[in-house]
Amino acid sequence: MVTNSNTELYSIFGRPVRHSMSPAMHNAAFRELGINAVYLAFEPPSIGPAIEAMKALGIRGASVTIPYKMDALDYCEDIEPLAADIGSVNTLLNLDGRIIGHNTDGYGAVRALEKGGISLEGTTCLVIGNGGSARAIAFTLLTRGSSVVIAGRNRSRAESLVSDLRRISPDTRAVHLPDLDAAAMKNIDIVINTTPIGMAPEDNTIPLDPALITSCHTVFDIVYTPRITRLLRESADRGAVIVHGIDMLFYQGALQFEIWTGKPAPLETMFLAVGDIQRKP
Repeated sequence: MVTNSNTELYSIFGRPVRHSMSPAMHNAAFRELGINAVYLAFEPPSIGPAIEAMKALGIRGASVTIPYKMDALDYCEDIEPLAADIGSVNTLLNLDGRIIGHNTDGYGAVRALEKGGISLEGTTCLVIGNGGSARAIAFTLLTRGSSVVIAGRNRSRAESLVSDLRRISPDTRAVHLPDLDAAAMKNIDIVINTTPIGMAPEDNTIPLDPALITSCHTVFDIVYTPRITRLLRESADRGAVIVHGIDMLFYQGALQFEIWTGKPAPLETMFLAVGDIQRKP
């Protein structure tokens, strides 16, 4: 689609975002529905000036990713109730200069697990990380009947997140990631990595000892570049069911698109756009 003076602008804010597949996915959706809009990637040094630029430049909507999901809350005029409970946003909507914060991460993660045939009711999920994605996913898992254990290297941040989660589920607890052992992992059904560990170009890194993974586990890595992270590869080698981060990207992005445009997302088009990017050498 040719841009002109009426083209609406959408964006993603994060550091880094040069790896992001969101521009390909959203631009394909705009083309499919004949929407005169373009989606671009930006790496601002901080989120506050980026959100002010949204207002000044009339950017209609934005995705927010690492490391700005929690900080972005402070710059929203209104926050959707779920995002307020979660304490982070990944989606911004500009309504006549008022920035509305939403969070679609939890929805995307749950849909990805469901696509993998995973039933959440009654499961215990180990969520690795304590940032914006961890918060969104953990809160949503609790609403779906799962129990949550937060695993992190920073004890105080993990305990802070657990304190918030206990408003919904008093049994939620934190563990120090280096202290995880095989005995503790016997009580875990689903392992979810919400950290950037394993993301290209540092794709030989792994967030936990793969020897702890068994065929009894489902392992979900929200990192999607590469598609098969070291965590997923080594988990599959041990017989675990694996769930790809690209599926979360797809489903959370589809909901973002609907929030921004008010139109049903062209799911097949968006999925194919992501697949085309991943097949490129």
